Amino acid sequence: MITSSFAPRALSAYGGWSLCVRFLFLWLLSAQIAASAAHPPTLTLPPRPARAITGSQLAHQIESLSAADREAAILNQIIRGNIPNFIRALTPIETTADKSHGQKYRATYFVTPDYLAIGSDDNFFRIPMRPQTAQAIATAANASLITTKISDDIFGQADLKLDPRPLTKDRATAATFYQHHQIIEEQRAGKPLGLLIAGIKKDVVLSNRLKEKPHRVAIYGWHYSSGKPIQPLYVGHTDSHVDYSHGIRLISQEMEIDGRPMQVRDMLKDKELSALLSNEGPIDIGYD
Repeated sequence: MITSSFAPRALSAYGGWSLCVRFLFLWLLSAQIAASAAHPPTLTLPPRPARAITGSQLAHQIESLSAADREAAILNQIIRGNIPNFIRALTPIETTADKSHGQKYRATYFVTPDYLAIGSDDNFFRIPMRPQTAQAIATAANASLITTKISDDIFGQADLKLDPRPLTKDRATAATFYQHHQIIEEQRAGKPLGLLIAGIKKDVVLSNRLKEKPHRVAIYGWHYSSGKPIQPLYVGHTDSHVDYSHGIRLISQEMEIDGRPMQVRDMLKDKELSALLSNEGPIDIGYD
């Protein structure tokens, strides 16, 4: 039997253990968050092959290919890991959304600092592609295409914002694709690779509008320095359409919400949590 004199000591000990357990839990959670920040996720693609072609070599090789063969070549190069190293180092983006009871969710997701490109850090080519090709690459890289909200978030937090440079002739040719890439590189001259960059391409995005118009591509963005996008969300082109202005930005499937690991695919389908990634509510459609 516990005596009355022992009971306060027992309760005191119990309270002490509770505080210790709580402190340990908070310490482990803080350590997990710090470790995640120190080691953000990366694209799960193979290392770049030693003899992989450069961006300028790719530009030459695809000039005479049919659209279908060009897409196959792009997919093959990226799936094999022929992307610049700076694209693999993902950039954290911080965002918040309201909870139902008035507080806020706080989340961190991780995006490619630039648009998908083929080649090395010294010689690469930002390459437009069909959404089906981009979807296949995203799946292989444990990533997802972005949404209009993510596009706006990226512009808002970008380290480097460049002015759009539209072109008007031969918009769907590989030569114009490379010409536009070179224009961006002239604008970027002197700035280091790996900065979160914005204002250089329209984003191929995920959108519920694709349910209304299947077999289309959803494009959005190419923000002016004011933050206003050249391209409002648009689904007027078929999913075989590609032009020089399209870019593919990826978001890792791995993200954090209030310090807990989550998957982007699950977040996008959640009625409440999707607000962290989407301005359209839950999104559960992609490109086949």
